[in-house]
Amino acid sequence: MLFLDFFSTGYVVLVSFLIETAVAIHILLNKRDDSVSAALWLMIVYSIPGLGIVLYLLFGINRIQTLGRSIKFANDLMRTERGDPIHKALSRHLEEQGKYVFKEFHGGEESLDWNRTFDRLLSDTAPLSGNKLELLRDGDMTYPLMLEAINNAKSSIHLECYLVMGDKIGKIFFEALVRKAREGVKVKVLYDQFGSAFAFFAMFFRKYANRAPNLKLVPFAHTNLFFPWRIQLRNHRKLMVVDGNVAFVGGINLADGNLHRKEERESEIHDIHCMIRGPAVGEFQFCFLRDWCYATDTAPAGVFTEELFPVMRPCGDEVVRVIASGPGHEHEASEKSFLAAAATARRSIWLMTPYFVPGKPFVTALCVAVARGVDVRLILPRKNNHWYMRYASMNYYARLLEGGVRIFERTGTFSHSKAMLVDGSWAFMGSSNCDIRSFRLNYELDFAAFKGVFIDNLRTQFVEEMSHSEEITLTEALNKKLHTQLLESFCSLFSPIL
Repeated sequence: MLFLDFFSTGYVVLVSFLIETAVAIHILLNKRDDSVSAALWLMIVYSIPGLGIVLYLLFGINRIQTLGRSIKFANDLMRTERGDPIHKALSRHLEEQGKYVFKEFHGGEESLDWNRTFDRLLSDTAPLSGNKLELLRDGDMTYPLMLEAINNAKSSIHLECYLVMGDKIGKIFFEALVRKAREGVKVKVLYDQFGSAFAFFAMFFRKYANRAPNLKLVPFAHTNLFFPWRIQLRNHRKLMVVDGNVAFVGGINLADGNLHRKEERESEIHDIHCMIRGPAVGEFQFCFLRDWCYATDTAPAGVFTEELFPVMRPCGDEVVRVIASGPGHEHEASEKSFLAAAATARRSIWLMTPYFVPGKPFVTALCVAVARGVDVRLILPRKNNHWYMRYASMNYYARLLEGGVRIFERTGTFSHSKAMLVDGSWAFMGSSNCDIRSFRLNYELDFAAFKGVFIDNLRTQFVEEMSHSEEITLTEALNKKLHTQLLESFCSLFSPIL
């Protein structure tokens, strides 16, 4: 009997050891780029028998990569179609696009640096000339222009939005979309279930889903009790393309808070957006259709039509490079863009973002840029809609200030603005925040631009932002109360998922 008990115990120990070893091998193979996380999970698996394995299976496996592979498969189909197009519409579009790829750089060697860097880092992107960009400030300026474009639509409206609140502005937009769909315009809407959770659970999308045959509303990634981890797969993009001729892209969502109203000052949001016309619109259109193919599981061959890719016509001086990032897309394109700016800047880097939790590499890169003589300025909101993000951002203040970076906190209304101006000659703008979530997890859509009046207008906007800000000193950053220091350190622990 004792022998059987000993044999049974030994058998259990052996099986347990083999399972733990198998899990350990899985950790080592799948977390090679994150040694800290790998070491933590190995410790949990071996120090908490049984439960450690369960915890790893539930929370440790990176299912974002798994889902990313599904999106990559859809993207690969699009690339195949793009490389060997079987549709006349796409074939003509690609031929036309080739005429506008910007190849001649003027203005000194510095113009070559960042463009060459982007060509190598982001090989699927290209700088396209002949565009006209208009900087839009807040919803008061942006929404009327978007609604005007919707009302003038003749064939297609493609809207991709992270946050739809389902409030007054949401209803105005969706009523306009229903009206155009009934007129025969094909309307496609992609929304994020997490960002638009209030509208989703209030049945806002369901209310409009069957109002017109030509109106299609689809979540980017379905989240439910069986796939809770998909909550991390967030489509943070804000894009609208109308008739393939005009695109709206930036940081503004669809919510009443983006309007300035005297009665609700506390909930106001300051933000910027951009209206783009010209050859780059085709790239934004392509990006939307790529997302649509994934979300609807539609073959690329059934997506492209002549009306979605009208003949390109130059209408301005700006050169635009469209940059889409996220699992399955260009790998960490957002982070690469920020690091490229820090590495190639010669005179200045002005950066404004609502959330600054980029991790040590980018903070070090900014300090190294200062050491090279670059004027680095960071504009962050003093009032933040997520209190923990403010504390996590403040945790970097002392290190940045000691490195010579100037930090400005914008007072008053919460600023959701996100943009970067480098050397006063080129800009990076879109949906990306300067944080690890935007770098590694979110699906973001940005663009790099140079030449034309847009750069001057953006510089004016930066100067205005700084005029509404107070500069932080190193003394202030170092002399904090103990509870503030603890909150900063605690919140920064969660920076990879904030």
